Amino acid sequence: MENKPHDINKKEVVISIRDLHKSFGDNHVLQGINLDVYKRENVVVLGRSGTGKSVLIKIICGLLKPDSGTVTVLGKEVDRLNESELRELRLKVGFSFQNSALYDSMSVRENLAFPLVRNSRNMSQQEVTKAIESVLANVGLPQTIDQMPSELSGGQRKRIGIARTLILNP
Repeated sequence: MENKPHDINKKEVVISIRDLHKSFGDNHVLQGINLDVYKRENVVVLGRSGTGKSVLIKIICGLLKPDSGTVTVLGKEVDRLNESELRELRLKVGFSFQNSALYDSMSVRENLAFPLVRNSRNMSQQEVTKAIESVLANVGLPQTIDQMPSELSGGQRKRIGIARTLILNP
């Protein structure tokens, strides 16, 4: 059986960015960005400090408005959505930030339960525990469930941050 590369053109586009521009005064951060992200594709945005990585992510999830251009996520033009529609859309898209964004005063278990409770998942405590244990197993850190973020290495904190993104099944 021949191993053929996937034909990406047959995949569903979940994020489409066209001619995106964003400036802050005279600082032109994004200039003519075009990008398609396909279903089940993983994308990493790399660049030096101040090159617009965070600005791009904030525009994609509707925290900032572009100066011009369009950003369509799951078929919806982001800057035309109201707050309720944006909240609903954000639950379907996962982002993992550089600093892991863990709450220092919460254990790993509590950090992972937080997005489930916050987003009204109506889950029993048993279902929450099962989801936490499953996502921790997926990132290879089941033994950290009752540890505090300060007890973890930088790499472990990053993986717990990824687990917190994945627990909502974006």
